[in-house]
Amino acid sequence: MLCKLYCAYCNGLIVNIVTVEVSVSDGIQFFLVGLADSAIKESQQRIASALGEYGYRIPGKKIVINLAPAWIRKEGSAFDLPIAIAILIASGQIKIDSNRKRWIDKTIILGELALDGSIRDITGALPIINRARKIGYKNCILPIGSAQEGCEIEDIAIYGVCTLKEAIEIIEGKEDTISKLRILQERYDLRLQRENKYEYDFNIVKGQFNAKKGLEIAAAGGHNVIMVGSPGSGKTLMAKCLPSILPPMNKEEAIQTSEIYSVANLLKDAGGLMKKRPFRSPHHTATIAALVGGGSKGLPGEISLAHNGVLFCDELAEFDRKTIDILRQPIENGVIEISRVKNKYYYPARFMFIGAMNPCPCGYLYDKGNRCTCTSSQIIKYQNKISGPILDRIDIFLKINSVKADLILDDRPQKEDNSYQIAQRVLSAREVQKERYKREDFFTNSSIPQSKLHKYCKLEDREKLYIQKVVNALGISARGYSRILKIARTIADLKGEEKVSISNLSEAINFRYPDKNNSL
Repeated sequence: MLCKLYCAYCNGLIVNIVTVEVSVSDGIQFFLVGLADSAIKESQQRIASALGEYGYRIPGKKIVINLAPAWIRKEGSAFDLPIAIAILIASGQIKIDSNRKRWIDKTIILGELALDGSIRDITGALPIINRARKIGYKNCILPIGSAQEGCEIEDIAIYGVCTLKEAIEIIEGKEDTISKLRILQERYDLRLQRENKYEYDFNIVKGQFNAKKGLEIAAAGGHNVIMVGSPGSGKTLMAKCLPSILPPMNKEEAIQTSEIYSVANLLKDAGGLMKKRPFRSPHHTATIAALVGGGSKGLPGEISLAHNGVLFCDELAEFDRKTIDILRQPIENGVIEISRVKNKYYYPARFMFIGAMNPCPCGYLYDKGNRCTCTSSQIIKYQNKISGPILDRIDIFLKINSVKADLILDDRPQKEDNSYQIAQRVLSAREVQKERYKREDFFTNSSIPQSKLHKYCKLEDREKLYIQKVVNALGISARGYSRILKIARTIADLKGEEKVSISNLSEAINFRYPDKNNSL
């Protein structure tokens, strides 16, 4: 007898649907074909032990198991459960009627079997559920922990099972088990994100008005930032406050980000989709592989894990230069490609890049209260660790000065806006951009392609003349010019202005080129 079931596995974020075909006939042999790796080939022992726990067995006949399509290599232990159930159906140990057969044909089944018949969680459940829904599958049977990842994905029934026995009862159509094990799916609720509490709030940052304004602009338009200042001036603190003013993720963004975390096996504690934008802060000793990702399974690295969130590199000049230069492509294109001998993996990587560094090795080049002890050659060597192409991809440069002693010792309540107030302004600016770009494939001012820059950042004659003088006087590159226009567009959005004015351009130039004279 022949039985067909359906399962899937992830190759990066690409989901491949696999047909498990089991044929039971006369003879005494066991074949597992279809380009399976060692973990799948070892499933016979796990399956035999798990079946025996519930009074079932692998029949003493000729059993041929094919994982189709046969030309794609399959990896992992998540094939145990569908293979076990297919053997039981093909050998007649489970009886199903034609109606149940049609139900099974629209079902994805996955899970790793333990020797006692319990089912262990798998990686990549969320992208599998989402892909199955898109191509027409109606049901998923998954380990209970993995099934929780899809509790906010609509239009597909998800069943979380703890044991092989529970999975068998669902296949047999026992209504009590089906109703008990079905995951209660909920709608994605933006309100839950707004209620999230953040450890760091901008109301604890004393002074630094210009820096906080720059970070507000960055959050409103999705711009990249580098903060340069002496030790203890608050660079790291302000970077950690940034997530508290970012707008909440919409459902599409939440699914994209959560899929990456699911593949990396980091979504278990979320209880569904991620509600907060990710904030990744790799140490300056991080390797290229740690940032990019890779390994035998092509797992995502810090760059991809920061998708739709923030990648914060503290002590940026202490990173290896080759490691920093890896950021060129993802900052520009929003995608990272991991090439291996047998596979290529693509991960989205559209994030806000925030860097923090000292201006020199001792850190006190710009500090009025402390004398810099570095030589000019040491300063140049230190600053040259950040390559020109990386600096050219940064929108906003912030010089962070040390906070004065009287402000540090002032215990009175601060008059500055807290994160909630700043977040409301940022959200309003993002809503303006969402409406403006509703027919485009980008959502923020920082992502405006060069071909549409003049459409969305249109300047009047007076503004054109002004920016022309500035570009000529300061020797600004074409990329630098486009960055200025995008920042100015964001500043105008924060002010509720439809057109980009000279005032917006001047402020944008100050944030882009803080050390240059732009008093034209």
